[in-house]
Amino acid sequence: MTNGIKSSEELSTRQINMDLKSEIASSKNDLSIEVQKNLDSIAVGLGDGINVTLKGNLGDFIGALNNGAKIKIEGNTGRYVGNNMTGGEIIVKGSAEDGVGFGTYEGTIVVHGDAGDGIGQLNKGGIIVIDGNIGDLAGLYMLSGDIIVTGNAGIDTGDWMIGGTIYIGGDYKAGTNAEIRQMEAEDEQKLKQIFDTYKIEADIHKFTKIQPKKLRPFYG
Repeated sequence: MTNGIKSSEELSTRQINMDLKSEIASSKNDLSIEVQKNLDSIAVGLGDGINVTLKGNLGDFIGALNNGAKIKIEGNTGRYVGNNMTGGEIIVKGSAEDGVGFGTYEGTIVVHGDAGDGIGQLNKGGIIVIDGNIGDLAGLYMLSGDIIVTGNAGIDTGDWMIGGTIYIGGDYKAGTNAEIRQMEAEDEQKLKQIFDTYKIEADIHKFTKIQPKKLRPFYG
């Protein structure tokens, strides 16, 4: 059974998060929250075994520091969804603004829509999937993990990337230290598994694989 927490215009971010944690403490780990205004920092720092559905258009830092929870957002979200998350899953059934998955350590973020600039910057091991178009500077300084974009990317994609892989299904302009590599069978299998899991319709054979040109780009 899903337990509902319905916010009103009067409820603050603090009050919603306190209600959420109170329900979790009562062993209610399958929760639904209807958010009626663009609040920031909802469902922050949740742990493993918790399922939360957020209904409505939300603000910044939704699901930040996620440590294992499964968070579904039925609406659009602002900047830095999943910021510095260390595990779990965040699904956005809408679009997102800048900074999706900034500093992610582990876990998966899927946006079923467009996203802004700076996707997956400083990614340290997460999987970030955008089923749409994104802006500039995706994967800046990323260290590990995967960024998958089914549509177009902007300029400086993979700028100064140190590790990890970026897969782009459309057009893009690569940044410093980003280099096109041959798609292998294991890349296609990885994409297929992710697309099947999250019901994404995209032609795997049209993707470009981008990885670092040098492992130590700042030292020549």
